[in-house]
Amino acid sequence: MYKNNAEQKNYYKIISSELKDNPITKIKLSFALMGIIPLLVLFYLFAGKNDLYSLFLGANGFIITISIFISIMGFFVAYSLVTNMLNKMLGYFIERKIADEEKLGLLSGLSHDLKTPLTVTKAGLQNILDGICGVISKKQEEMAGVCLKAVDKVTNFIIQMLDISKIKITSLSLKRELIDFEKVVKNEVEEISALAKQNNQSIECKMVSRDIKLWGDKDKLSRAIMNLLSNAVKYTNVGGRIDVVTSAGEETIKLAIINTGAGIPPDKLNRIFNKYERLSSASGIEGTGLGLSIVKNIVDLHKGHITVTSGLETETRFEVVFPRDLRTKARTA
Repeated sequence: MYKNNAEQKNYYKIISSELKDNPITKIKLSFALMGIIPLLVLFYLFAGKNDLYSLFLGANGFIITISIFISIMGFFVAYSLVTNMLNKMLGYFIERKIADEEKLGLLSGLSHDLKTPLTVTKAGLQNILDGICGVISKKQEEMAGVCLKAVDKVTNFIIQMLDISKIKITSLSLKRELIDFEKVVKNEVEEISALAKQNNQSIECKMVSRDIKLWGDKDKLSRAIMNLLSNAVKYTNVGGRIDVVTSAGEETIKLAIINTGAGIPPDKLNRIFNKYERLSSASGIEGTGLGLSIVKNIVDLHKGHITVTSGLETETRFEVVFPRDLRTKARTA
């Protein structure tokens, strides 16, 4: 059923986290409390007799001995039956989790493989419409325009499927390793810089501290940082500015991404991390409204904390605080 015991324990932790309880611990506690009853009976019997001889070897000694033996054996048999049943139920749940993870991984892979040729197709159609491939007739232009709109619809659908699969997968597992957070941030900033340059936006990466390392999932942290940077580029005005500032304390690491632009209305700030939540000013911006929800999910998995401060026509600041060690909960200040 499982690849190894470590995998089983990992999924037990995931299930316990989702249930916000540990069923095995509760079963053990319940039976421990039930075990007090026969102990109290024994105490009562001992208290009522001056010696063990008269208790166990007296007129009713045999019956008392058998009764106590059956009570103790019944307790352990019941405990074994209940825990076995619970383990089977949890095992089935874990198998379903693994199957769901594999399906979502397949969905993510297929969506990604389809997205690339569609991007190429879209670029080719756009080149035809721009006249790069030669002069086309009015009817050909209309047909290419219809095809381009269809490709856009399919592309947006695939992007949505990719985002949904990312949300589901991020909630299933967390791979912990010692990460050079400074390097991860710089790599993501470098990757987004080309897109910012197209919009005539300046982007600067500042490292206030050095030796910024933490325990976490590198892939998921990279995805969260890229989503925040992508969001900043989308909503920064043409010719605007994006600042990425990373600092570290003794127990926590802080990442701040500040961008100029139209800002976020105050009534939207408390809903900005909800699924499918988008700003009213984002009607002309591609996206599904899942990016920040994914970020919040990843930050929560790392026991971190994310805040946003903004206002109309003011800069927007997203600030994330991660604990260096996942066993320690990060401070919010």
